[in-house]
Amino acid sequence: WSWQWGRDLGALSGLAPGLFPALGLGGLWALLRRNLRSGLAAGALLGTLTLALIFYLNFKYGFSYQVNNPLISNEMREVRERDYFYIASFAFVGVLFAAAFAALIRGIGDWLGDRVGDSKRYLYASPVLVLALIPLGGNWVTASRAHETVARDFAIDILESIEPYGILITAGDNDTFPLWFAQEVLGVRRDVTLANLSLMNTEWHLKQLRRRVLPDFDPETAHPVWRPNTDRDSASLGTAPPEGGWTRPTTPVFSLSIDSIAALPELSRAPAPDEPIAFDSVLVTLGQNYLTRSDLATLFLIRDNLGVRPIYFSWSDGGYPDGTLGLTPYLLSQGMVRKLMPTPLTERPGIVFDDSMGFVDVERTRTLLFDVYHPESAARNRPRGWIDPPSASILSLYYITYGGYAPILQELGDSTGAAEAQRIAEGVWQNLRGR
Repeated sequence: WSWQWGRDLGALSGLAPGLFPALGLGGLWALLRRNLRSGLAAGALLGTLTLALIFYLNFKYGFSYQVNNPLISNEMREVRERDYFYIASFAFVGVLFAAAFAALIRGIGDWLGDRVGDSKRYLYASPVLVLALIPLGGNWVTASRAHETVARDFAIDILESIEPYGILITAGDNDTFPLWFAQEVLGVRRDVTLANLSLMNTEWHLKQLRRRVLPDFDPETAHPVWRPNTDRDSASLGTAPPEGGWTRPTTPVFSLSIDSIAALPELSRAPAPDEPIAFDSVLVTLGQNYLTRSDLATLFLIRDNLGVRPIYFSWSDGGYPDGTLGLTPYLLSQGMVRKLMPTPLTERPGIVFDDSMGFVDVERTRTLLFDVYHPESAARNRPRGWIDPPSASILSLYYITYGGYAPILQELGDSTGAAEAQRIAEGVWQNLRGR
């Protein structure tokens, strides 16, 4: 509640959270005095949309509530701010504000009395309406989204990291909704199949993946690095597009039938860690005792698409492919994604191992970071830093990727590239830590 009224007011920001609740209660009191029946109805509605609604929804602690309190773990918090559930509450409180301003203007006009003509009495009282501009002026810098394109640019960057017809396994809402927007609205890389770990726990998303008609890869709308002969003509990808273009898969991403997908259990017992699951030469070593439906779906995606489609995990998945699936030896970092390779990786020319990023495809990552991505969108100066904590994890992917790649370049003798990567990482970090 307190952060919404005047985050840009500095030392005065503490006054607004007291002023506006007082205005709302004043509006309710004015209604009660003016018309008892209307006032009682307004009071009942206010109680329903505030205290009763809070009790009914029974949310966990807010995402940004007492963030430094060691007694409140992440599991005890909502995954994002839940203010949108209270839209009706805010709207009705706005009605009470209006009633309060009307009562103030009437009261000031009555106080002026005969000292001012009837035609100007309320006009002289109207400056009190300036109070209504406090939230606008008090959040002008912080709440502005002018020139903010990082969600769009992030989506394009991630999609353009994927080889044509690849599967990208993402974590949840923050790293998937921008990608869907880029695909369906902007028409960016519709050939990429997005599998959302959170939503793969639902039957409808799995059926959607099974039924999806795969669009053709369009080299004219994709980034030039994915066009045939790119390796020889311009930037190096590490693996060149084949002559004549990329082969479009003809099978669904799941070999399971729709009925079999519907029958997948929500929870099942996992094999013991000393009983790895083999998909050709890939050994999956499960790191937990139980598998969710999403885990099973991920295993089926690997089984059915290894050697058919490129399979990627977004870095936003964190340690999921490592800790849950034990795939670290097979994961090759390429920019902000990790490609699942068919055989265990070793260091060799073009591939290095880094403690934070695992195995890294040096040339593919260089091309993506410096020729394909939009890092300035993430690193640009923001007066108040990144002000939306729930989505900061997406911005942090740029920090992790560029910051992790800088020492690799430095060790390889590319001090210029290392300095540029570090500059971008530091710019992103300035936004993440706030101002």
